[in-house]
Amino acid sequence: MAGLFLPPQRIDGLGRWACRTMLLLALVCLQWSAFAESPRTVEAQRWKAETLASIASKIQNASSDDERLEYSARQSWLRRWRPGHMPSAPADAPNESELMEEPVLADLQRPESVDSDVWSVMVDLQKRLIASDTDEERKDNLRKTIELAGELEQSLMDHLPSDSQTLATPTGWTLAFTRYRLGRALAYRELPEVRERWPIAKPDQYQTRLVAAVQRLTDQTQGDRREFILLQDRMFRRSGKKGRALEVLEANRHSIDPKWYLKKRRDLLQELGWDPPYREAARLYLQAGYVDE
Repeated sequence: MAGLFLPPQRIDGLGRWACRTMLLLALVCLQWSAFAESPRTVEAQRWKAETLASIASKIQNASSDDERLEYSARQSWLRRWRPGHMPSAPADAPNESELMEEPVLADLQRPESVDSDVWSVMVDLQKRLIASDTDEERKDNLRKTIELAGELEQSLMDHLPSDSQTLATPTGWTLAFTRYRLGRALAYRELPEVRERWPIAKPDQYQTRLVAAVQRLTDQTQGDRREFILLQDRMFRRSGKKGRALEVLEANRHSIDPKWYLKKRRDLLQELGWDPPYREAARLYLQAGYVDE
């Protein structure tokens, strides 16, 4: 019977050998899984390389600085994208500590140079404008919002002293937010579901009004302001500068509501025809719990 059993020291040796072998196999498997990639990821990487090569050619052959800037923006975004590793929206967005809240005229002291009756009218206009221009009813209330924002902007320009129309004052910020609401409402008119209900009868006149409204805001803010970045993003997007729109979106992602950041990123990638990153962006939008209205 003794011959049926191995000596204890031999059993220990075999056990140690088996453990080392299993550990080695486990490490090999882990390394393989780390480097192994799904066919979809491999295809996405191939697409990325081909698209970057195409963009590089377009940059080299660009006929203008503006065109070169657009393709450079597309190149910059695509270089950063790692298939399968697209980030979701920042967890702390929007960082409201870096954003100015819209001042409410009813809470402000009336400037001495503004008549009390005029001030009361402006207070009422702003109250009605804010009630009309909500996330839930924005598309349905565009006519009213455009009318109210236009009236309030004109009244603020006519009656506020020039030094009260700068961003150094609360009333100046009220004017800026009013211009933002007007520009956004005008831009919303181009949405397919809005145009179906309210066609743009005079495109040239509409274009002039929209561009002028946005320009007044830009002139007042003297450049980009995070509070109004989504309007700038839309203006890039509607003019075909989708790469620049994408880069503006990314640069300000900590200041944008996660839903709008994820949705606009997804939509821009779709409009660019970039199917692999679009699919990944669409998945992240759904995983975050958002659906299109």
